[in-house]
Amino acid sequence: MNHLMPAGLVRGADLLVDQWPAMAFEGVVQGFVYALLALACTRAAGRVDVGQVAGFSLGVFAAYAVFWLLGFRPGPTPDVAAALVPVHLGVALAAAVVVATAVSAAVGFRWSAPLGVGVVAVVQLGLWLLRGPTAEPQIRVFRPRELLPGVDSVQVTVVVLAAAAIAGSIAATRRGVPPVVVSGVLSGLAALLYLVKVPGAAWYLTGISVGLYAVTAALLGRTPRGVVVAAILLGLLELLFETVVGPRWWLPFAAFLLVAALGFRLLLARRRRRRAVAD
Repeated sequence: MNHLMPAGLVRGADLLVDQWPAMAFEGVVQGFVYALLALACTRAAGRVDVGQVAGFSLGVFAAYAVFWLLGFRPGPTPDVAAALVPVHLGVALAAAVVVATAVSAAVGFRWSAPLGVGVVAVVQLGLWLLRGPTAEPQIRVFRPRELLPGVDSVQVTVVVLAAAAIAGSIAATRRGVPPVVVSGVLSGLAALLYLVKVPGAAWYLTGISVGLYAVTAALLGRTPRGVVVAAILLGLLELLFETVVGPRWWLPFAAFLLVAALGFRLLLARRRRRRAVAD
């Protein structure tokens, strides 16, 4: 049967079979980042605040700027004392959270969609003009260390911090903490973790790629737990697709999933209205 399949699909399928445990964990890690931003986008009554994607995009640059000011430069991982790594991460996180919270507080829900789309579009256009044909400059804060086959310290750090933040955000929401604050913290943390996980993220289509999957998860999940589950499944699905088909088609695939999720939400809303009229 392999001779009937394109060579690229065969190679992708073979790679998936050979390395599926490591790839599955990478999909889960990616899904946790999506979950943070998806929860930040989730509002009462199932509404989705797309403006948080703008806070995420600008938060990535805020964290990147902090690392630059602290002396990190593109290239090999610098020799930094282990005790200073949490300090550097904390300062960058504070900057990302402040920026994301400011964006969240600056606009009401009515203007969230145009703000989110507009900021992401302007950021990506600026990146395209600034970067040109050169590769994205990567800033690594610390060198990943392999803990298990296919599992490194960066991945574990992302999962642990994201899981703790998700649990904390649910508890904070129940205690009446303003949604603007909760969303700002989640968006800022998502920005920092994604930059740490993907060192060149500040110079890539970060807002578009992460934003599409996060908004899709927010549309699919009706509850915080549902949003998290949807985000993790999307992370796994993304990795499966890019491994088998290739990363070239990531944008049409992510856009298709978003349109499908939006259609699903519209169908559910129509069904509820019909039931309400019937009752």
